[in-house]
Amino acid sequence: MHGARVLTGVLLALLAGLMLATVRDYGMSGDEGVQHRYARRLLRYYATLGADRSAAADEDVSMYGGFFETVAEAAASLSPDDPYRARHVVNVLFSLAAFAAAARMGAHLAGGTGGLVALLALALTPPFYGHSFNNPKDIPFAATFAVAVCVVLVVSDRSPQLRWRDALAAGIAIGLTAAVRVAGIALFGFALALWFAVALAKARGGIDGEARPRRRELARLAAAWLGVVALGWAVMIALWPWAQAAPLRNPLRALRAFSRFWETMIVFYDGRYVPNGEVSRLYAPTWLALTLPELYLAAALMGLAALGAVIRQRPLAGATRLRLLQCAWLAAVAVLPVGWVVLRHTPLYDGVRHFLFVMPLLAVLAGVSVAAFFRQFRRTWAATAAGLVLAGLALPTASDMAALHPYEALYVNRLVAGGLRRAVERYDADYWCLTYKEGAEWLLRRYAGARCRDKIRVAGNSILLQVAYSLRATEEGRRLFAPVGLADAPHFALVTTRFGDHQRTPGRLVHTVDRQGARLLYVFELEAPPCEAAP
Repeated sequence: MHGARVLTGVLLALLAGLMLATVRDYGMSGDEGVQHRYARRLLRYYATLGADRSAAADEDVSMYGGFFETVAEAAASLSPDDPYRARHVVNVLFSLAAFAAAARMGAHLAGGTGGLVALLALALTPPFYGHSFNNPKDIPFAATFAVAVCVVLVVSDRSPQLRWRDALAAGIAIGLTAAVRVAGIALFGFALALWFAVALAKARGGIDGEARPRRRELARLAAAWLGVVALGWAVMIALWPWAQAAPLRNPLRALRAFSRFWETMIVFYDGRYVPNGEVSRLYAPTWLALTLPELYLAAALMGLAALGAVIRQRPLAGATRLRLLQCAWLAAVAVLPVGWVVLRHTPLYDGVRHFLFVMPLLAVLAGVSVAAFFRQFRRTWAATAAGLVLAGLALPTASDMAALHPYEALYVNRLVAGGLRRAVERYDADYWCLTYKEGAEWLLRRYAGARCRDKIRVAGNSILLQVAYSLRATEEGRRLFAPVGLADAPHFALVTTRFGDHQRTPGRLVHTVDRQGARLLYVFELEAPPCEAAP
């Protein structure tokens, strides 16, 4: 057990080193421009003690809490580096908190082996890993959500006799989660459910010799939970200027707005372009099935086998019952949000990114399942076979991540999706135009040292800032290129498969960005630039 915990710490350190060493490989994602502008307004709001009200304007972006954006923009303002690169570093640091929380939850539920496997599973979840670098909306929420779930889970062992610092930690953690995205307030309800379920489980028969909780203790637990709600809500409001204008009404307005947000977005789903308000209600579970590595299926089967073996060992020890209850709760926290959007037929888009927050929880369940299986079937042929299967599934996933770099976010599995080459024919691929950076770098190499009578005009289907970011990162790029709109007679157009843009853009195809046989970016020449090659 001690060795597994040491290995977990080593793996987390290696993961942090790898991610921070490669952060420059990742370009700008499609939403970073608007988030960066919102973040600057947030800093002005707090710097002027609320006198500058621009961050509280009644608009879509203001419906996001300000916690991550304030931290990221503060780092960007202090960094001598490019502001977006500084924001990417903060993005990575938030994701590392999710990795650490997954390891902690796995260790809490299944010992050192559970923590190690949970961390490995999440590190080998390419969509989560890839989004960790430049997704300022979903990774911060996933990270704070994972930390909050971890706190609620760990302190539940002491229910109903929670200490004041347990309530303090839970309130702050949930408040910070909701201060990224208002959906975090659901954790108040999940916390109540777990803490009272543990207390009632103790009341029915005792766990680890605990005395049955008295009514006074349950009343104190209810009071502690109300304190968690009050503290968490206050933290959320303090870090969210728009919500401060109406501390009860505006968070609920945001919750309602996001539940029916943008129903006319066109998505490429199952081979057809359709408005997201009309897409299958199974959109979210389908994307999870497409993008979770096969090792999750193997872990689930191992978990079922281990559960069957544990249940046959009657009577169950109190500690075992507690861990089973906590695992069931964790599964509910992961599954119920997906079930809710299926039931309500919530309009979704952009693949799996809105559900990145369930991935750390699924990784924990995978880690617990694997650890429990090896505990139940140690020194048997089944354990040997399972170990070989897990290794056989993990290695191809790691190889896929290396082959996709820096587009791990675009990963799909082989079992359900058939690999990336087949998936791009039926589903959205680079919806955030992450490949613009590589396309721009190709143009920079092609025209390095060239003499041009006028600047080379380059357009794209995404925001102009995203086109400009990589083209104008160097002095040579600023000398040669001018980012323009598609209506401004560009010489080149950077085009992804989103909305079928690659099929309707005129011009001569001069370059593509490919991964694993899938074409992700098209560079079209619409008009030859007025340049002479370098002598």
